[in-house]
Amino acid sequence: MSHPGTPPRSHCENCGSALQGPYCHRCGQHDFDVHRSFSHTLIEALEGFFHFDTKLFRNVVTLLFQPGRLTAAFNAGKRASQVPPFRFYVFVSILFFFLAFLGEEPRHRPTVTAETPPAVLQQLEESGVLQAPEPSGGAEAPDRRNVDQVRDFARAMEAASAKDPTASGLKAKLEHLSQPDNQEKLIHTFAVAMPKLVLVCLPLFALYTRIIFRRSGQVYLQHLVVALHFHTFVFIWWMVTDGWAFLLGLPGWGIESGFNLAANGWLLVYPFLMLKHLFGGSWPGSLIRSTMTLGLYLATLALAFAVTAVLIVWWS
Repeated sequence: MSHPGTPPRSHCENCGSALQGPYCHRCGQHDFDVHRSFSHTLIEALEGFFHFDTKLFRNVVTLLFQPGRLTAAFNAGKRASQVPPFRFYVFVSILFFFLAFLGEEPRHRPTVTAETPPAVLQQLEESGVLQAPEPSGGAEAPDRRNVDQVRDFARAMEAASAKDPTASGLKAKLEHLSQPDNQEKLIHTFAVAMPKLVLVCLPLFALYTRIIFRRSGQVYLQHLVVALHFHTFVFIWWMVTDGWAFLLGLPGWGIESGFNLAANGWLLVYPFLMLKHLFGGSWPGSLIRSTMTLGLYLATLALAFAVTAVLIVWWS
């Protein structure tokens, strides 16, 4: 068996260039030898998997507890020990949205109503076990003024709908979505749209930091790494917080409230520490610029969520 750094062949099978290592310096193809045992291939695959797993674990710990350090190391060229930022983000976001909607149960459960057949009711009435209902003449008649008010309101709604087709269509949409089955479909549609929405808004966070922290001298791609790592942190924080909150909420622990307070406090100060570590500057100036960045981005997210919700309702 050859050494892992020594190519088994002298020339690349793809372009014919002389090999100086396991990868061709001209076309980049890996010099993979297919004439090997299955056990060797399995061991190599397991080594690669656990190497990725160890790298991922170290990156998660660094990202959670050392704001900005992972991003600064990547932008400084120390990338061999890191999972690529976009791959890191995609992996964590898929896991986050999968776990977020895994435990969702349908809010509407079919109800079973037991109804006595009319023939049985008639037999009970004839035998005297059940008394027949009295004529409705003794019932109190509804107030005539209330009936007139309801009719006037209905006529006014019909007139407004006739003048404004958009309002009429929106009213019909809302009535359609008020049904429990349609509400479940709406929630599912919004859940599917959420990852795409966040991915679309993510480059805007990089743009905001590029503009507000323009004196840092970093290019847009470096700011994009900042955005990817920050969103990855938020997803990981959410999963870790929910998981530990569930465990701490079990009987006998009694420290759930303190954990939630600490976790929420860390989420609040994390972006300020991250941006201060990455872009430097004085604490007052960094605090002001960080607040501007976060406020602008939160407003963007709120607007994007609102527009998405309206479009989903309209096209449902």
